[in-house]
Amino acid sequence: MSYFYIAQIVSVVTVITTAIGILQKEKYKTMLCFTIANISIMATYFLLGRYLSIILVGMACLRTFVYYAFAVKNKQPNGYIMASFQVVCVITSMLLWEDYLDLLMLINLGLLTYTTWQDNMKILRVGYIISSILLFVYDILVHAYVGAVSEFIMFIASFVSFIRYDVINKIDNIVLTFYKTISEMYKTKVQENSKYTQIISQYIDDVYNNFIYVSKTEDFKEVVQQTKVQWLQVNRTPAYYLKTQNRENMHKIMDVIRENKLLYHDAWMKLKSGYNTNFKHCMLENVICKPCGEKEKKDIIHILDAGFVHQMGDGVYKYGENYLNVFEKNLNDLFLHEKKIAPYMAYYNHQPIALLVCYRNGTNDFLCQITTLLPYRRKGVASKLIRYAIAAERKLGIGDFYLVIEKYTGLEAFFMKNNFEEVAEGFCIGLKSRTNQ
Repeated sequence: MSYFYIAQIVSVVTVITTAIGILQKEKYKTMLCFTIANISIMATYFLLGRYLSIILVGMACLRTFVYYAFAVKNKQPNGYIMASFQVVCVITSMLLWEDYLDLLMLINLGLLTYTTWQDNMKILRVGYIISSILLFVYDILVHAYVGAVSEFIMFIASFVSFIRYDVINKIDNIVLTFYKTISEMYKTKVQENSKYTQIISQYIDDVYNNFIYVSKTEDFKEVVQQTKVQWLQVNRTPAYYLKTQNRENMHKIMDVIRENKLLYHDAWMKLKSGYNTNFKHCMLENVICKPCGEKEKKDIIHILDAGFVHQMGDGVYKYGENYLNVFEKNLNDLFLHEKKIAPYMAYYNHQPIALLVCYRNGTNDFLCQITTLLPYRRKGVASKLIRYAIAAERKLGIGDFYLVIEKYTGLEAFFMKNNFEEVAEGFCIGLKSRTNQ
């Protein structure tokens, strides 16, 4: 049997391990499958006489291992490490250059060295799309036909992920998915049409669970007029909410504010790229952070009741008895697992002092119910809990983290110091009166 046919047989391992790796949820399992796939690729190129490609793929394996070691520790490799890999690849290619086909392999390796170094999942997915195209062409030209199949699989998977998480799944849908997730818990209805989405809770009467999300700023005033009477008839005071990045048609927003009442101004935040976040050092010793669930039900309810009290607009916001009762009723491990809800708690001297709840949506996390008991605030406890939760969620394949907080408050400044950035802003507007409408 010739080396050509043996190479095609060996490439089958690449196809199988690539397909298995894409299906894994845990990052370390994906990395293991891809490492085996790379070894199989090296064997294929050896049988086909592409010796420079063997060395470059081997360097890719080493790079992947180094990057993964940093990722496990929730850190980003130093830029010099990334640059060193790039320089070594270029020098090696110059010394062992065979023909123009090696240029495809060099471009591919340089691209993935950068995209896997940074922590922007969108850039990473785009990088894998381009990489799979380059390697597909390369494998066809060097007659590694079965290997080209694995690159086609990688292209399809990367492209689908890009569409799902970066085109369709914008922050709007992340928030709406959050409300669909908790709909069973709070008997929340999510009604969508082309211009707006209504969030209506049968149990809870507050602006967090009863609001209208307007898709486009130019439709804002019209939507308010269409839905206002309906809300008054069911004796609800909702918030009319939208997001805008460039404040287009702001006069329509201001008209509605003048006619009704501005409850608060929001900031939509996203964790910046990079593992090396600058979290404040915790001033308290013996603070332990850990995931929690049904066993810690009493602790979770205690934090929500005693800790979630803050100023909102011209009033003080606190979770009501209805809210806490419904939350407690549904707080069991089966429900949390099915709805992909992950609570995390900080303990000090075995007493619960802070809470954070992650609502998973694909490779995104929506962070909610972040609060610390009053005596333990401004001591770095919340920062430590956020850092712990993000590290734990990253190990499960989560790439992007979002939250929504009120603008022009200490909360906004707090999250900006903790490596979050504003990606959009919104206006929450409540009805001015229930009479004469």
